[in-house]
Amino acid sequence: MRTKDELFREALRHIAARRQQAVTAAERDRAAALAAHPELRAAEDARTHAGLTLTLAAARGADQTVAAAALKTADERLTAAYATLGLGPEGFVPRYTCPTCKDTGMVNGRPCSCVAEAARTLRREEINAASPLALCSFDTFELDRYPAEPEPELGGTPRDYMGKVLAYCQRYANSFTPESRGLMFIGSAGLGKTHMALAIADTVLNRGFDVLYTSSAALAAQLGREHFDRAAEDPWLDACKEADLLILDDLGTEYISQLTISVLYELINTRMLCHRPTIYTSNIVDSSIFEARYTEKVASRILGSCQIFKFFGTDQRLKRGGKR
Repeated sequence: MRTKDELFREALRHIAARRQQAVTAAERDRAAALAAHPELRAAEDARTHAGLTLTLAAARGADQTVAAAALKTADERLTAAYATLGLGPEGFVPRYTCPTCKDTGMVNGRPCSCVAEAARTLRREEINAASPLALCSFDTFELDRYPAEPEPELGGTPRDYMGKVLAYCQRYANSFTPESRGLMFIGSAGLGKTHMALAIADTVLNRGFDVLYTSSAALAAQLGREHFDRAAEDPWLDACKEADLLILDDLGTEYISQLTISVLYELINTRMLCHRPTIYTSNIVDSSIFEARYTEKVASRILGSCQIFKFFGTDQRLKRGGKR
């Protein structure tokens, strides 16, 4: 898991590699064309010679009329040679992926928009490696998998209720800012909590924000390795602290220890102080059990900073494979 700075640097490296590939391809095409078309090589040599002659004339202060005319004729000859190969007057120009910055990553001293796009792609790949992000969107959240029979606790049907939760989450994602309130999805296993969280992540990523996903078990395990093996340090905690949106999935599945509690407190408290939202999912629906597991100070910060939604229905995994 990379921090924003690491992701930015990696995006620049990708763009630099893309530029080198474009330049290499153009040089390869030019070399092949020169070998196959002697008249093109002759036209390029004539253009080079004419240019040097004009430069020398200017340097000596001599009359440049004849040299300038020769250069114009050489330019026209080279343009015509390019045209026979279907090329423009510029000849073998690299085909850059981003025409705005020509794959330099910078425009007028500022990062090009293609850098942010590359960073989002890298982050999406990172999340895909740890979750079924590619399969989870609002469009694939199927309400017909929820019961249409009334649920006493709801006073209505889970299907109608989940439709309202879906609509709320769509509005949340489409209006998301780094100061949005956090969300917490609770309920039994297989009710779509992870799917909903990842659908929000998908939309928020597409809108240009930085999103991180981790399961609580993976986070706790990684932080434990960092704590006991500094040589293998991987700045997960820093990345989690600074993300515009953090998805912390499956609270309650991690190995709990004083270290876990301490790190969770540091992470949650930092994000709260910086007004950065987190989306939590958990199978723990009893707040007293939640508090007993995570301590009052951690539980109060999580529950107090979130709009909480309890998911109802029957286990979707029993109907169709895959994590929901």
